[in-house]
Amino acid sequence: MKGTYNFIVQPQDVDFQKNITFMSLGNYLLDTACMNAEANGFGLKKLQSMNSSWVLSRIAIEMNTVLTEDEHFGVQTRVEDVGRLATTRNFNILNDKNEIIGGACSNWVMFDMVTRRPVDLLSIEGLKEVAEQDSGTIEKPIRLGAIGGESVAEFTVKYSDIDINGHVNSISYVQWLCDLFSLDMYKSRRIKRLEMNYINETFWGEDIQIYYEEKQCDDFHFEIRKSDKTICKARVLWETITKK
Repeated sequence: MKGTYNFIVQPQDVDFQKNITFMSLGNYLLDTACMNAEANGFGLKKLQSMNSSWVLSRIAIEMNTVLTEDEHFGVQTRVEDVGRLATTRNFNILNDKNEIIGGACSNWVMFDMVTRRPVDLLSIEGLKEVAEQDSGTIEKPIRLGAIGGESVAEFTVKYSDIDINGHVNSISYVQWLCDLFSLDMYKSRRIKRLEMNYINETFWGEDIQIYYEEKQCDDFHFEIRKSDKTICKARVLWETITKK
């Protein structure tokens, strides 16, 4: 049930310092999840035949080091458990020596594309059997609380934000947040942990507002809203880069 998939950091995956972006890293994780779900018989094609799709509800990504351009790395993934409304999928990120340099933990909902409501996962024959009861290597994503911060950005959802499910792609939210920080921030620090709570769907043409609060030094919390409705909560934790 567990799968390991190998990649190379491509030029389009990196930023101005040739470090992999969290958007690219997130895409590799989601690609790995898709490939492993397909291998286990519950991939996108099967779900589309059921008028359903996998939707990410929470994810935390944590890195101990930075992947750079042309670096070989692997992503190992497995399903930890399957509940009635959500399933937990864990990831190990490996360097070219097969050492763990990071990890991720994600929660997924099976979404009925007609009713736009969650599917009872325990009613899907064979799905529970893919779980390995193997816990992850990082802290699980938690339910993030409200913030009392100020507005930092306003914009309108565009074509490039929309995915196959007809709503904003989960990685677009990550890009919205990463774009809020200056180049100087990226020169002196790196993102240690990124945590996302996806709460409500967002669609093309909707107006978005982002609010933030720095809870502690380098620990930023965000709420992404449309009108007065919270659609996503997030946390970005930075750490100072150690000079070699």
